Amino acid sequence: MKHFISCIVTVFLLLVINFVVANLLGVAFIDTSLFVGLIFALTIRFFTSKGGLSSNMVRMQAQAMTGIKVEEEKATFKPSYPYYTAVIYTLVSFISIFVYYKDYFI
Repeated sequence: MKHFISCIVTVFLLLVINFVVANLLGVAFIDTSLFVGLIFALTIRFFTSKGGLSSNMVRMQAQAMTGIKVEEEKATFKPSYPYYTAVIYTLVSFISIFVYYKDYFI
């Protein structure tokens, strides 16, 4: 049940953010959906992964300040349900854009 609620909240946030961005830019909802979904998925991935560039920067700062060597973490990412939801939203919006603008693509 917890996973289902997190998926519903993620979809709600994606729709609200997409609606706000579309209104601010004065464009159609479908025009911004791909970018909002992609940015949301990348943001979730960046902030939930362990290791990588941001962790290495913090580790190097701690080593420089204390002089104590800290072991490096391997970069790992365990996908969560909100991440999968954002990726599915992005894929659905990509397909929707392709169908909506099929005259321009074909």
